[in-house]
Amino acid sequence: MKICHCISFSILTLLSFGLTATIAIPQTKPTTTRTPKKSLPVATKPIPTIKCTDPGSIVACKTFKQLVEARDERIVKIIMETPSKYHGHIAYVCLAKTSDKFTTVDFNQPNRNSYSPYSYLLSEDVYRESEETSAFLGPSTPTHPVAPTIQDQWFNEHLDWEVYDFGIVEVNEYRNGLHVDWESDHGKWSRQSKNQNDPAYDGEATFEGAYVWLARHTGIDTDAPDIGDDPEHAHISIVGGTVYVRYRFENNNGGTTDYGLHIQQSTGRFTETFAPSDMEAFENSGTCMMFKQ
Repeated sequence: MKICHCISFSILTLLSFGLTATIAIPQTKPTTTRTPKKSLPVATKPIPTIKCTDPGSIVACKTFKQLVEARDERIVKIIMETPSKYHGHIAYVCLAKTSDKFTTVDFNQPNRNSYSPYSYLLSEDVYRESEETSAFLGPSTPTHPVAPTIQDQWFNEHLDWEVYDFGIVEVNEYRNGLHVDWESDHGKWSRQSKNQNDPAYDGEATFEGAYVWLARHTGIDTDAPDIGDDPEHAHISIVGGTVYVRYRFENNNGGTTDYGLHIQQSTGRFTETFAPSDMEAFENSGTCMMFKQ
């Protein structure tokens, strides 16, 4: 699903909005005789209290608060997604300054029991096909098909000393209380095998979206034909405690804009950059609200 980001740059220069939901599939499950405690459905959970205390983002915050209190289905799912015992859910809500605009980034982060050695994953052909379809054949890539051989290269690439899981990071944008855009990147979570069972290393896992890999692969293999990288598709990674998002969109001036977002996971601080093809680049910054399940 692609929605044109038609934004007037006379307005954009006054905005500051922040932006990645990972749905990872567990591969191995530990033997247990304990019946897991069932989580309440999202719709029945108590909603969090939203406090709007920053004067700079008060307009966007009040809109977000209104949507939460109205139990808007999409918003409630973003910030209150019920995790499994193999995943935790993390959401960032990044509020614009001086405008009625905010962006969310959310994902399911695997815990140590969700990861598997790649030797197991390579033997599952049905699983491979499912992951490649999720990564490269979604509704946002019909005009940039990725060759099956390239899809296989993405799935096969791994390090023997790491364990892996797959998932998706999603970005949603709201303006004036309305949902206006959705972006995502499906990719791999990874962590070192030797630390898989040590909870002290749960926060050191990394995520690389398939289109981040595709852009890197294109850069290395410069003599290869076009392998389908789409600059308008979200390229998302989570490395070293920072969420990185970048993509290109069409603007109202008839040109394109390269957009980038960095979110510091520990504090929620974010910086976003806009690089229009016909204007000088500029950036905004702020702090995202964080929700963890």
